[in-house]
Amino acid sequence: MNYQKISVALVGAGWAGEMHAKAYEHVYGVNVERKVVCALEPTLPEFAVRHHFQGYTDNFDNVLKDPEIDVVDIVTPPNLHKSMIIAVLRAGKHVICEKPLTGYFGMPGDPERVGDVPKNKMLRQIQKDIVEIEAALSESGKQFFYAENWLYAPAFVRACQLILKKGTTVLQMRGIAGHKGSHAGYVRYWNKSGGGTVTRNLIHPVSAALYLKRLEMNAKGLPYGVSSVYCDCSMVTERIEKRHIAASPVDVEDFSHIVLTFADGTKATLTAADLYLGQAINAFEIYGNDAVFRCNYTPNDLLDTYFSDGKGIEDELIAEKSDHNLGRQHALVADEIVRGYYGEMQDFVECIRENKEPISGFKLAKEAMEIVSLAYCSAEQGKRIDL
Repeated sequence: MNYQKISVALVGAGWAGEMHAKAYEHVYGVNVERKVVCALEPTLPEFAVRHHFQGYTDNFDNVLKDPEIDVVDIVTPPNLHKSMIIAVLRAGKHVICEKPLTGYFGMPGDPERVGDVPKNKMLRQIQKDIVEIEAALSESGKQFFYAENWLYAPAFVRACQLILKKGTTVLQMRGIAGHKGSHAGYVRYWNKSGGGTVTRNLIHPVSAALYLKRLEMNAKGLPYGVSSVYCDCSMVTERIEKRHIAASPVDVEDFSHIVLTFADGTKATLTAADLYLGQAINAFEIYGNDAVFRCNYTPNDLLDTYFSDGKGIEDELIAEKSDHNLGRQHALVADEIVRGYYGEMQDFVECIRENKEPISGFKLAKEAMEIVSLAYCSAEQGKRIDL
């Protein structure tokens, strides 16, 4: 199909929806029409105007039935991902979907606290769901784009370029992702989010580690694979005076740590938590046999600010997850670009136009989902799982 124009529907108008909407404003070389935004938020009309969407709706069926829409960008709670992905594909449209691909959200007969369900049961159901999604994708003839922004952050992209050019052997990767607790209320419950910090935060560095190691191995003509997964999870804030920590988990973890061992024996050690005051922390370190790289997503030092009072900037978000704008801050600068949201949307719409594979597609979404599902099994069993 020759796309003279690519018409986009955005489903979800929360924080991530804001990042996706801003990213579309930076896309160049492709005629992207922001056709409609679909959400239940009361601020939806304002969101649509602010981000130059032609219209808005609170009915997902309206999106599916619109013949002019080419691609649907799903930025909803994870428990809606699978059904929406399949519905969009069957409607004959391409799919962009935020992480995670899917998850376990409860079945008839489960305890009220879905987080108490045996993790092997979760794994088996997730594997079935992935097969169902993959079948729908194959039958549709459309494309799936995995909105993993870490892969498109300029710092990470440049690190990957240098690693390939230099022929560096990646010995260890270290990632950290987290903050003082999400602003979204649904993340407290497994039946909405499919887990805690593993699926919400840790999946970012997991995806980055999987992608980079595959990239390195493919470039060298060597076999790629993950040989083992070890994970430790806990609910730290359940037993402490939280004070400034905003996390309030019900049946999900607020701390998680994963160790991945790859087929060549190299490692990735990755941590996520809702325990970090100051600002959101997102960083990825790469240690090689001849080079070291540190990718600072947030905070970074592009702009340091100091404010003695908040006059005139009461409504400004100077630093994500900071308690206020006063004093010294590592200020946000073009966050949708620095954190990779623009890069992923640029890649996705170019891939639709040219019918080519994206940097971040279904293969990575599937592998990342399988790894985090195995991680939960490891944490429950208290041992490493060999693949």
